[in-house]
Amino acid sequence: MNAHDLLAHLRRLNGGWVNLNNTVDTFKAGDPGAEVRGIAVGWMSYTWALRRALELNCNVFVTHEPTYYDHLDNNAKMFALPGVGDKRHFVEQSRLVMLRCHDLWDQYPGIGIPDSWGEWLGLGQPVGGSGYYRVYDVSGLTAGHTALDVARLVAARVALLGQNAVELAGPADKPVTRVCIGTGAITKFMHMLTEEGVDIAICTDDGFTYWRDAAYATDMNIPVIVVNHAVSEEAGLMNLAQHLQAQFPSVPVHHIPQRCMYQLVSA
Repeated sequence: MNAHDLLAHLRRLNGGWVNLNNTVDTFKAGDPGAEVRGIAVGWMSYTWALRRALELNCNVFVTHEPTYYDHLDNNAKMFALPGVGDKRHFVEQSRLVMLRCHDLWDQYPGIGIPDSWGEWLGLGQPVGGSGYYRVYDVSGLTAGHTALDVARLVAARVALLGQNAVELAGPADKPVTRVCIGTGAITKFMHMLTEEGVDIAICTDDGFTYWRDAAYATDMNIPVIVVNHAVSEEAGLMNLAQHLQAQFPSVPVHHIPQRCMYQLVSA
């Protein structure tokens, strides 16, 4: 198989939510006609992750997020920054084929980003939500049924991905029954409240605005749990790697594990 066969397969999975004429799910570098020796899958195409892919004899890297720090990967201002040109030179010299899988996997049902996140958190089957959002009944998941209980449940799960604490805004002692989850910058706290009818939300740091969303949550007594963007999407990338391995059994597929993007440091 060649790299274009891989893209063709992913495009066949589109259930109508991706506009194939206006999507970032395209090749970013390399020869689409290249024979695939191995596929690496990672949430972010950090330089260290690309080097790891080469060590694993992978010549195709499937990344969920951008490679060059811009959603379209074509911002001249970013390439003018120190080191960005060096990274592009490294990618070109290594002959890595860079393929992004973002728009497809952000809404793919079952094993895509939203459902994988809910499954990782152990929330059971969704009772609502669509697109980028999922809604769950948490009334039977925690002993005290409070926002703090849910936050502790989430903290225990994200600790496995390197995040040793979560943020909790709003009332910790408020009883809650219905939670909405979302990942990344596309999922908005206000949408969760107005469209999904929940009494607690689990947001990510790239999509949650503290001066607005946290202030509103505080005034209106609505609890919100905030986790790292990378952590919320890692399970979905694990499932993407497993899917590709099952689809192309003759080609080695490696998930490049990635964790919380920061560490929390106390005095």
